[in-house]
Amino acid sequence: MLSKVKFAIKSKRNRRALGARSISLDEQISLDLKSTDEFFINNQQRTETNEEDITIVWLSKTKQNKSLITSLRFINDYIQLFNDEENALTYIQSILEEKIIVIIDYLNDHLLTVLNELKQVDAIFLFTSTSPSELPSCITAFSSTDEELINEIDHTCQQINKHLAAFSIYNHKNKEKQDLSHEAGSFLFFQLFKAAFKKLPTNSESKKLMISKYRNYYVGNRKVLNEILDFELNYKPNKAIQWYTNNSFIYRLINKALRTENIGCLCYFHFYISDLSKQLEKEFVKFKKQYFESTIKFYRSFKTTSEQIKNFQYNIGSLILTNEYLSTTRNREIVYDFIKQLNIQSNEEKVLFEYTIDLILVKSIIFADISQYKQNSNDNEILFDIGVVFKINSCIYNEKDNLWIVNVSATDEGADIASEYVEYQKAKMTDSNIMLMLGHLIIETGNYYKAEKYFDAILHSSIPNDEEISCIYYNMGRIYRLKGEYDRALEYLDQAYTTHSKARPARLISAAKAMNAMGIVYKEQDNITQAIESFESALKTYGKTLQASHPDVAGTLINLGNIYCAQEEFTDALSCFNRAQRIYDRNLPPNHPNTAILLNNIGNLYQQQSQLDLALNAYQRALAIYENILPPHHPDIVRNQHNISKIYIMLGDQNNPLNIKSDSNMEIIEMFNF
Repeated sequence: MLSKVKFAIKSKRNRRALGARSISLDEQISLDLKSTDEFFINNQQRTETNEEDITIVWLSKTKQNKSLITSLRFINDYIQLFNDEENALTYIQSILEEKIIVIIDYLNDHLLTVLNELKQVDAIFLFTSTSPSELPSCITAFSSTDEELINEIDHTCQQINKHLAAFSIYNHKNKEKQDLSHEAGSFLFFQLFKAAFKKLPTNSESKKLMISKYRNYYVGNRKVLNEILDFELNYKPNKAIQWYTNNSFIYRLINKALRTENIGCLCYFHFYISDLSKQLEKEFVKFKKQYFESTIKFYRSFKTTSEQIKNFQYNIGSLILTNEYLSTTRNREIVYDFIKQLNIQSNEEKVLFEYTIDLILVKSIIFADISQYKQNSNDNEILFDIGVVFKINSCIYNEKDNLWIVNVSATDEGADIASEYVEYQKAKMTDSNIMLMLGHLIIETGNYYKAEKYFDAILHSSIPNDEEISCIYYNMGRIYRLKGEYDRALEYLDQAYTTHSKARPARLISAAKAMNAMGIVYKEQDNITQAIESFESALKTYGKTLQASHPDVAGTLINLGNIYCAQEEFTDALSCFNRAQRIYDRNLPPNHPNTAILLNNIGNLYQQQSQLDLALNAYQRALAIYENILPPHHPDIVRNQHNISKIYIMLGDQNNPLNIKSDSNMEIIEMFNF
């Protein structure tokens, strides 16, 4: 049980009003809660994003009761108040990432019809002193007193939190028809993200930043602020599991952030996530010493949609990952009896997951028996670390109990897939630490908004050094370039260049990289003169270092060569490409992805000159590298196959060995959004 402690909220306004007189904690609490509660009641709408999983929407024809709002916030912090029906419906329809509990004090056929059709609405409560003669079937419960409503809401919130889940599925059967970067992205995100967070420095400042942010977020909520002070005073790394199991603000915030991949929120908890993973690893070692059978089974119940059930059925044999710390039990009867009694809506299905784990065969899995950390627990609860991957074996409907049973088995395949991508990106990012690599990989998956949030959070939720700040500026510049916001991109890249240049000693290699990136922006703006100047300036800066043959020099030469190629200055272009190739040959392993990129550019040059045999040779050499380092249907392989197919067509050979039509290849590339 969390400690019973008092808390104080800092308030400059209250300190000024009270002058020099010292005040007690209770007085400070009363003053701050009075002001924040009044703000909440008078304004009705919360403007900040909900960082938990549930939103309560209270639609009333009369002014909502202040004390009841305060009590409901103790159960679920995020509440939105409405007096206008259309405004309430518009708001509810805009919410896609939370479950919504609706409270109404009147019955309206149109309102109930709309609410009943919305998947995000989990429960509807009628709260009025007058009992209706007939209760519509879509109403979850009727309450006439504050106590009844509080109890109903509390029970519903517990059920929602217990059965929420988000899944990522990796389909082996039809990868060429999917956005591979997105499918692999979730696997990669959860496995690399954990490794990155373990590398982030953890100190008292990390904890202070998180506490400061969420004290502000939960202002006015006495219960949660009490938990936060308890965490501030009493948290130790060996208590990470205890804090997770106590259904504290930590549990609610982290689970929502994981399910939605909210990297900004997760960054504030990097120290805690690292502590929790380390403690789970220790408990896993203890578990294996006490458990002597090689195979073990666990169970978990979920509520999900009919569409998700079809997705499970379609993906038999595919890999599945639950985007959270997966909580299960070894007691099948408890889960089975519970799920049979579970109430669901018309668009929902009941699902029982059966997890099978071979502890000898599977090496990438971490879990712990956390029953000892929970009060009054008799369900043998098992908590899995982030990133555990299973293979879907079956999805069968049980007509007797009206539920689906999904059988899955643990596998290392997800870790292998992620490892392929990690090694590929590591090869391209020779001087990046894993924290920056995670941000780079988020950019590579095309989620620029999430990447932007990640780098912003690193700036504000950790303590990056001067060089890391410059690298963050550089990556922010890349993000804005990819978003087409070129002016902002140039601002960040100029900051990166200036910061690297003014460092003592100056970081010339990094400064040249920033100047090269500015050249790419100018090129995309069709400012070719400025682009050439930037690339030549980058080459001069590289020349001032003792690493004039650094692989990044080759990258700038390739960029310059591509401009010459576009201007049909083929001799100058080939000279740049040949210089780049000599640098790569001296510094990179034979199957490095950058060499494949260069060979593709050389192929493009020869194709423009109608030297088709030379173009084919360059493309085929690039393809051989890609096939050696990438999964079979990676976009780079598909794009390269398209180039080769185009050459065969130009040569008049319709029966090319790849047996891939140019048009169908381009459709695939368009699906990748590359």
